[in-house]
Amino acid sequence: MKSLFSTSAISALLLSVALGLSACGSLVGDYSCDLRPKNPQCTDWRNLIGPTVTQEALCKTLNTAGGSGVFASVKCPLEGTVGGCQTNTGAGLQTNWFYAPRTNSDVQAECTKDKTTYVAP
Repeated sequence: MKSLFSTSAISALLLSVALGLSACGSLVGDYSCDLRPKNPQCTDWRNLIGPTVTQEALCKTLNTAGGSGVFASVKCPLEGTVGGCQTNTGAGLQTNWFYAPRTNSDVQAECTKDKTTYVAP
């Protein structure tokens, strides 16, 4: 199953937003978009530099399209995760965390396909 967040597209957007804000100062924080219970995935952005408008809008769009997607100013809960796929976006770390019924093998295959780094919970 393909991750709902395209790492390269998000990375490009985040980098352009962060660079655009560099002259105005920056905001740094941790944020998440929890797609459960409809989809066993939660994506978080750690030490994100810049405004969260892109992440909030994407999460809201996923909620409208799929019936799940709750944006929050906290990291994803790690309880129950089987692993995650992580990348440095240039504006912070993005991790797509996966939960059961996904398996550790599913997550590692997803990370390999997306050219991201597998991380244990």
